[in-house]
Parts: sequence; structure tokens; C-alpha cells
Amino acid sequence: MPNYDAVVVGAGHNGLTAAGELAKKGLEVLTLERNSFVGGMAATHELFPGFKHNVGAWALLVFRDEMLKTLELEKYGLELIRPITSYCVFGENPEDKCFVSYTDKVQMAGHLVEHGPEVLEAFANLAAYLQNFKDLMNKVIYKAPEPIEKLIAEEPDPQKREILIKITYGSAVDVLRQFFPDPNKQRLMQGSMCASAIDGTHCGPYTAGTALSLAYHYAMGDDYDFRTPKGGIGALSGALRKSVEDHGGEIRCKARVKRFLVEKGKTTGVELDSGEKITAGVVLSDLDARNTFLGMVGEDHLPAEFVHAVKEIKYKNGFVQLHLTLKELPEFTGHLAFANEDKIRALMAYIPSAEHLSNCWAQAQRGEVPDDPAVYCGIPSLLDPTLAPEGQHTCTIFSHYFPYDVPESKRKEYRDLMAERMIDRIDKHAPNFRASIMDKAVLTQYWFQNTFGVTGGDFCSGLIEPQQMWDKRPVPGWSDYRTPVESLYMCGQACHPGAGVTCIPGYNSAREVLKDLGIDY
Repeated sequence: MPNYDAVVVGAGHNGLTAAGELAKKGLEVLTLERNSFVGGMAATHELFPGFKHNVGAWALLVFRDEMLKTLELEKYGLELIRPITSYCVFGENPEDKCFVSYTDKVQMAGHLVEHGPEVLEAFANLAAYLQNFKDLMNKVIYKAPEPIEKLIAEEPDPQKREILIKITYGSAVDVLRQFFPDPNKQRLMQGSMCASAIDGTHCGPYTAGTALSLAYHYAMGDDYDFRTPKGGIGALSGALRKSVEDHGGEIRCKARVKRFLVEKGKTTGVELDSGEKITAGVVLSDLDARNTFLGMVGEDHLPAEFVHAVKEIKYKNGFVQLHLTLKELPEFTGHLAFANEDKIRALMAYIPSAEHLSNCWAQAQRGEVPDDPAVYCGIPSLLDPTLAPEGQHTCTIFSHYFPYDVPESKRKEYRDLMAERMIDRIDKHAPNFRASIMDKAVLTQYWFQNTFGVTGGDFCSGLIEPQQMWDKRPVPGWSDYRTPVESLYMCGQACHPGAGVTCIPGYNSAREVLKDLGIDY
């Protein structure tokens, strides 16, 4: 008899979701985590005494409310904070009116009208355009997807087919310029939407395929309103952990898996670094595909064509995440002074235009640190005072386009240079900012790779691009959470529907396991 009905490798939010769903059905489930904490790259850590920072993911950008109910997360203590504004996008020039994303729809409509009556209409038309993608996604979000080409071909309306083709294969700028044709007008709005489009792509906004990421970010969840759990993003993983344990599941941290045990084409369990062997009826991997198959399974147990496909997965994704402690809030001046009111400065984003992003991308491709990186500056403790001592604050600044292939001897130099340029940008508009910094931690993709074991430090477990989504995720022919190894399943964001804090890959995987075990769900 195996030690457990199921072993889940990796206690990220998807691994915990899968474990919880299996435990609810009475299975004996063990979740193994290499680190001393759960949550993976969606965890909250006290990097500095008394200050809690979200390391990795930081908000529920593409989360669906139906998952809150399905997983009973509020029952296990999850409390969400919905800010008045999700973000305020600004540029260098005062004449570029700031683009503020209000979470109240009426207030947001009023803000768009302030930019011009035609802007409100353009946004409404863009939303209707992207709804075509959401309608398609809704058909397959909770099951293994059919090929996107088949789904598009089956669409009876030729105009919608054309739209879906452009969303799937076009660039973000291709789509946006249909609604915002003048690159010199609404530059901040276009820059903001392009920043979402290049997130997780390692591309520029003019690169073919980035329209898919644009649609994914704006249509995957319910509302793109940047809700955050009280206590930090780790509170989500904490709620999931409570659910697993409440249903009898076991979670073991500091348990690094060395390899999956495979006999005659079937997985029988795992072996830990300590030498301990744990047997199980099924094994679920919350790891990325390369770690799962090339690292834990081994090429000898896999078909050659499958191995080649795994080796072709793209994981490149350069970025810097800068965590700071502040002795006081930044005081924005000039055309940004209004952001000091109503907690608007909780997230300030410097994204001057689509062209600016493209220039940063071009520099990163040449192996250079961008001269003027686009930055997101968040102050989560402004919305959630539990994250910092009274009167002080946590701050996180994020930027894409840190050069990916940096020689190891240059990584620290490049990292610190980019961090200084990110700080300079905020300090230029809030002159007390640099002087308010007490502590600093600068993290790049290399740190995430070493700390969490994720391939390339890629927070998407495989880039968001047409060749790596839908029925091609993680590789073509294996999008149903099963693998060429019997009784081995994938359950992380390397699977459909993809990246982000959604819990859906873990939920879907657990249902496929239950189906194969003949258990109703």
C-alpha cells in the first residue's frame, strides 16, 4: 500500500489548491515544499524586522470571485482590500494628464470623460473587443482547452473570427491603435495597457503575440482592480493551507524533493534529498515543466519528442523587484501633488508611452540597463497598516526589462544600477523619497531562480505567448494536466489557463485526478 493517496510537490497557491480539493474528497494527501514557508512566489515575508513585503506576486490581478466561493477562502480567514484606485499612471510631462484607474465604474467613466468624450467611447469599444476573448476563455477555463485554431474556426461570425485572430497573434499596439489611432494622444493610457501586455512576455509592445497577453490580463479575471489580501498576498496561501489541513491534508515544509520515483512508465512516489522515499497513488507537480520533466522525472522515462518540446519552452523574463522600508510617505509634487490625497499614491506607475516601453525593450535586448526604466511604485502599507510599524511604510518598486543574459560577474553591478535608476525616477517627482529609505533589498530573476528553483526565475512558469498557451501549455498535446508518465499530473501555472494568482490550474488538475480515480467532484 502506498504511504499516501496523493503527493503534491510544491506548496504554491496552485499546489495548495489541488491538495485541498483532493483532501475534501477524503484522499490522504501530502504536500511537500522545499522552503520553510508555503505560497512559493506568492508569499509575504518580513524582510526587515516589523515590515512585511510581498515577494513575487502582490495582488489578485486576474482572480475570479467564483474561486473565492468555490475554495471557501473567506471561511479560512481571507479578507480582501479593494482600493479606491488600482493605479495612477504618470509621465514626465505635465501636459500628459495622469491616467487613474478608479475601481468604481461611475468614477472611472467620469475620469475618462475628463480626458475627452471620445476617450470614454474608445475604452468602451476596446472593452467590447476584448470581451470576444473572454467569451472564448470562459468556454474552456475550467477544463482542458481545445486548440485555439479550432475554437476560432468554429466561431460563426466572420468579424469575431477576425478579432480573435488579431488578439491571438497580433501585437498589443496593433489592437490599441484601432481605438487610439494617434500615438501622441492618450500616451499614458496606451503605455499603461501596453505595460500589461508585455508583462510575462519578454517582448516589446510592438512584438507579435503580445495582444494575447493584453487580452489575458484584462479579460481573465472579473475586474482588473488590483485587490490585495489583508496581511499581504501570503494571506491567500495561508487560507489555502488552513483548508488543506482542515480537510485532513498534511503539509511538510523544508522537504526538498530529489526525484520522482518512476517504475515501468508509472510514477510511484518521490524521493527526498534526505533519501526518504514516499510512495503515492498519484503525484501532482506544482513545478514548471522543465523542472518537472527534465529535473524530477528524467529524460530516460519520457518520449524523445516530448523531451524536445519541453526543452523548447521559453522562460526568459528579466525584471527587478526592489523592496524598501520608508520612514515617511513620499510627497509627490507638481502635476502629481493630487496623488497625495485619497491614497492614490498607493500605486504610482511611470509609463510615459508605448514607444517608451519599446525603447526600454530595445536596450534590454542589447544587454543594457534601460536609461529610464518604466516603474511601478507600490506602498502596500498605505492600504494595509498591518504591514509596517505605525508611521512607517513598506514600499515595492518593480520594473520589466532587466537584461536577461547578464554575465554573472556583472549581475550585481547591473542590478544596483537599475535599482538606482528606479529610485531616481520616483525621487524626481517625490523629492523626499530617497531620503526616506531606511532598508533596501534588490531582487532580480536570478534571485527568484535560486530561491524558488523556478526555471530562469520566470514568474509565469513559461512565457505568455500564443505558442505557449491554450492546448500548447505546457507543451502541445499535453494540456489536460496529465503527462506521459502514468499517475503523474501537472497542477501549477505551467498548465492551462496560465500565469497569475488564479488557483485555477490547481483546481482543474485536482478534478482531472478525481475523474481518473472514479471519484465524483
